[in-house]
Amino acid sequence: MQQQVVQLYNPLLNYVKKRVRNMEDAEDLTQDVFLKLAKSDEQQVNNLKSWVYTIARNTITDYYRKKQLAVDSMANEPPEELTTDTEKSKELATCVTAFIEELPEEYRELLILSELKNIPQKEIAEQLQMNYVTVRSKIQRGRKKLKQLFENCCEVIQGGKGSIVDFKKRSVCNKRNCDS
Repeated sequence: MQQQVVQLYNPLLNYVKKRVRNMEDAEDLTQDVFLKLAKSDEQQVNNLKSWVYTIARNTITDYYRKKQLAVDSMANEPPEELTTDTEKSKELATCVTAFIEELPEEYRELLILSELKNIPQKEIAEQLQMNYVTVRSKIQRGRKKLKQLFENCCEVIQGGKGSIVDFKKRSVCNKRNCDS
């Protein structure tokens, strides 16, 4: 049995590397799997390879759970930039309705339903008796037109991953609802 376990090391390491993508963590997790095997009381295993890979899958799952818990605990205290981003986003969101009203009817109705009323696109297609692909593409085009309207009226300053850090109303903008 020990010979079989040694033969499984490299294939198991490759299996873990494909799922973890960090060489050091993959090596550590593979060692954890073999440590669990050594500590186990199982004397009679029908399919050693299957059992080893089951332990590996569970070890990888635990690894990602621990990482997610670490991320969640950091999320309880948001950095100041995120707080500012949320405030600026909310402030800018008050302008959305005014901009949507400027869109052509074919885009306006779809954006109101999808963006303001949060109705899924498939439901919108059913309600309006339209093809889902058509609804999806019109919503995308409407979003692009809406973005252009925003950019013509406001200078939006974005941070990492497109987050809104600040915005300034351009002098050419005549929107009353969008004072900054």
